[in-house]
Amino acid sequence: MVKQQFYRPNAVPLELRCSENSYACYGKHTHEEFSVGAVDCGQSDYFNNNMECKIEAGSLVIVNPMAVHSCNPVHNTNWSYKMLYVCPKWLGDVQSMIVDNPTKSFTPFSTIHTTSALLYKQFQLLAESIMNDVDDMKVEEESITFFSSLYSNANALNVDSSGPKENVVKAHDFIFANFKNNISIREIAENAGLSEFHLIHSFKKSYGITPHAMQITMRINEAKVLLKKGYDIASVATELGFNDQSHFHRHFKKLVAVTPTQYKR
Repeated sequence: MVKQQFYRPNAVPLELRCSENSYACYGKHTHEEFSVGAVDCGQSDYFNNNMECKIEAGSLVIVNPMAVHSCNPVHNTNWSYKMLYVCPKWLGDVQSMIVDNPTKSFTPFSTIHTTSALLYKQFQLLAESIMNDVDDMKVEEESITFFSSLYSNANALNVDSSGPKENVVKAHDFIFANFKNNISIREIAENAGLSEFHLIHSFKKSYGITPHAMQITMRINEAKVLLKKGYDIASVATELGFNDQSHFHRHFKKLVAVTPTQYKR
């Protein structure tokens, strides 16, 4: 059975299309968005920039804005894929964090597909977060991580992703002061004097986890304090900024290895 779904997160100007068991074929076409897609199952005949090739599961296709392209299942077969359509202006901002580009204009990618296992994994993590409608900060963080990696690897750039230690400490302090709030990667980066790209990479290098993971850790630590004081689970979840109780439950169990109910007893 063919299944098509579309997701549009609030945090980043992109659209995710998921297609399962599709036989649909597209004529050669263009669109204004940058797009990158993952082949999840099956094989595809891929045309882009006057080049043709066959791609299969584990591959990513990369399509610059207005490039004439098509990507269709091999004749008489079906396939499953995910496709991200991204605003070029936003992607230009991400690119400018990696290389010096004062205009922040979009730079076309120099390759049309990749079989990098790392990039494929990062794509799937981002897609999963979008589909599961997790909090905006995680989607923003994973979007910047994936697209900066894609740009660096697809264009063979030697990138220095480190940032000054004192700026990273500022980022940590800002998260600690605001961990209950719905803060964004951009807010943290601006407060720390770093680009979003350098924030994510430098923070993980210093603390071993991402800014979003640090925020969740701080929230769960506070949740333990509140639960021991007798606060009910629903009010704790709301107080600490979780979207709902299931969101809180999932993160609590992941970090504490028991449910909030079990911990509260």
